[in-house]
Amino acid sequence: MLPDDLPLGLRFDRLGRIAAARWPQVYGELGIGKPALLVLVTLVREGAPLRQARLAERSGVDRATLVALLNELESRQLAARAPDPADRRAHAVSITDAGRALLLRALELERGDDFFAALTPAELTTLGSLLSRLLAAHGE
Repeated sequence: MLPDDLPLGLRFDRLGRIAAARWPQVYGELGIGKPALLVLVTLVREGAPLRQARLAERSGVDRATLVALLNELESRQLAARAPDPADRRAHAVSITDAGRALLLRALELERGDDFFAALTPAELTTLGSLLSRLLAAHGE
């Protein structure tokens, strides 16, 4: 058990490790890793097809890794690449209906997990808002 006076950064780190260890148990049925899921979330959040370079920047995935992830997502018909109308040398990436369905399933799996069971719905809302503020403050 961790003491309450442990620095927040260390508590975040520990909680992140616990969450990461639970990934296969909670999200395993999706057959997709965290980086690929993050790419899909980024596509939804940005709301429009993104050039690959911009997608890499916004998702925090390096460009070389992104190419492999997009190959995987395209093969599963979760995302699609097309020539960018503004620059035919570049590719724009969009999420497919199947990709959106997979994200909805991920949310269902998260809701069914007991990871956040110690928090009330109001506390979860507050936590989500606080985490969003921290992420925004750090350029995410």
